[in-house]
Amino acid sequence: MKKNILAVAILLAAGVATATTSNAQVATGVNTATATQSHAASTGNGAALSAQTATAHAAATGAAAGGAFTVGPVSAGAAHVNGTAATGGTVGSMSATAGNGMASGTAAAVANAHSLAGAAYASGPIGGFAAGGAGSQTNNQVASAAGPGGGLAVIGRTVGTVSGYEANAASLKTPLNAVNISNSTATSVGGTSGLVNIKAGNAFTFRNGTPTAGEAGAMSSAF
Repeated sequence: MKKNILAVAILLAAGVATATTSNAQVATGVNTATATQSHAASTGNGAALSAQTATAHAAATGAAAGGAFTVGPVSAGAAHVNGTAATGGTVGSMSATAGNGMASGTAAAVANAHSLAGAAYASGPIGGFAAGGAGSQTNNQVASAAGPGGGLAVIGRTVGTVSGYEANAASLKTPLNAVNISNSTATSVGGTSGLVNIKAGNAFTFRNGTPTAGEAGAMSSAF
């Protein structure tokens, strides 16, 4: 009897060779651009001034991991991904005139960012995956103009969007039970701050609608 029990114990400890697969991939990208243009002119008894400013930023992160194993009758595996994409920009435009002066100007800040990540695992009877993606875009534009005659136009604002995702999957199978867990979250939040919009005299200001936006999604599954 003792010999038989020992033989069974050795068999369980040795396990059974089972093929396992896992993979993880991440892709991120960012780009930014700014542009300003000013024009000022006066004739006779007049004065004109125009000034612009623009800055933009973008950033993206991503991470992915996955793995699985089988030892004897026990199989386990997990996958995880997370990432963010963020953009923003600050612009300002000012035009001022007196007498026969005329002034105008434009400012723009453009930025884009994206993040994609995926991970999967498989071993014996279990498997699963986690995936997610996020994007952020900023296209912040303002313009000002003043004259002829006395005028003052000042406009500026800061905008930005942050998008993010996270997804998880995990599997565990034993002779006694099986447990599968999967969850995912995705968010995208944008906003505007520091808005300045002043007009006096013969003056005009402009700002574009929807200067920043984003999107995000995530999903996972385990069996």
